Amino acid sequence: MASLNLNDTPSRIYFFQQTIYANLHFWQTWLKTHLAQPEALDRERHALAKAISFALPLDETWSLVFELVQTLTPLMERRGHWDTWQWVLTRSLETAQRVKDTAAEVTLSALLARLLFQQSQFKKGVAGYRRTLRLARQIGDRFNEARACTNLGYHFIEHGYWQRAEVLCCHALALFEQLDSNHGRAHTENHLGFLYTRQHRWEQAQYHLERACEIWQAMADGYGLMLGYLNLGGLYNDSGKPDRALNYLAKGLQQAEQIGEFVAIGRIYINQGKAYRLLGDWAKAEVCTKQAEAIFQQCTNLTELARSWNGLGLIYFHQARWTEADFYLEKSLGLWRSLGIQFEEIELLLDIGECELARGNAPEAIRRWQEVEQLISPPPVQQIYRHLQPRLHQYHHKLNSMGLELER
Repeated sequence: MASLNLNDTPSRIYFFQQTIYANLHFWQTWLKTHLAQPEALDRERHALAKAISFALPLDETWSLVFELVQTLTPLMERRGHWDTWQWVLTRSLETAQRVKDTAAEVTLSALLARLLFQQSQFKKGVAGYRRTLRLARQIGDRFNEARACTNLGYHFIEHGYWQRAEVLCCHALALFEQLDSNHGRAHTENHLGFLYTRQHRWEQAQYHLERACEIWQAMADGYGLMLGYLNLGGLYNDSGKPDRALNYLAKGLQQAEQIGEFVAIGRIYINQGKAYRLLGDWAKAEVCTKQAEAIFQQCTNLTELARSWNGLGLIYFHQARWTEADFYLEKSLGLWRSLGIQFEEIELLLDIGECELARGNAPEAIRRWQEVEQLISPPPVQQIYRHLQPRLHQYHHKLNSMGLELER
């Protein structure tokens, strides 16, 4: 029977290197049969991260490690395993730099930036995408240049930098058209639809979101369709058509459950909660929004957590559950302020002020109005938030009808 001598250092090194190499091959083979089993990935995520961490110091295994990290990243991101995977991506990026694999460095930099945004680390995420753009342009990687532009544009939309977002997304769309990339084209159309929803440009939003869904439908891309249905649901909620929103959100939820989504399901629940709130079905609205809150507490997505608290506050207000309403609305306001997302702060201040008007609390309604006025008074800011003018006029009219005059 053959024996292995591990008494000398070269033999030990060779043995451990071969063990690491075999372990990587095992996980590659395992993934081929478990990619569609998210629960299995959940169970094995620490073992996968450990296999990668042992292999990273070995230059000989880099190509296998990079392939494994690329495959796993979207899956780990969608399941909410962000802290573990941030470590993996950070170490992998350092390895790509060490072995001077600039193409891999571009890809990993983009993946890490996207994950940082999920974790509400806005400044680090922006820096990551800017680095991706610089590296991609250095090596002529136009696809990753376009991908970084559209993804950075999306995150600028989320944080209220809408003019920058539109420039980035339009540049990305032009690049994807030149590259004939349906994948990139669909995601960028989706981002533009999301942007125009934020700005209340309903027809343009619908046009771009439907274009995205058409491309994804032709590609049989279930994940993409889920995103499109989610954003169409958001569009119809915001434009006052909650029944139609629920139809799209139901389709999105079905897709999300089929592909084992976790984070996106929380976003769908938030939108379903909003639709039921607009329809006056407080019980269903609360159930959906509470489900969303639980998901975003688990994965620590602060922006979506703030949205879920906002929704709960409004649901409780309309049921005259004042203590709970005040608690959640103030929690949401504090979180938006700490994140520095001004447009969400403005919209929530209007929500709170309108609630105070409805229960006849004129002093508090005036105070909230004044806070909004202070935020939007600079002319450049007024231009950005011009879509809020009808709501502001209605708010002002209600105060006047109560015999109160505001100092403008």
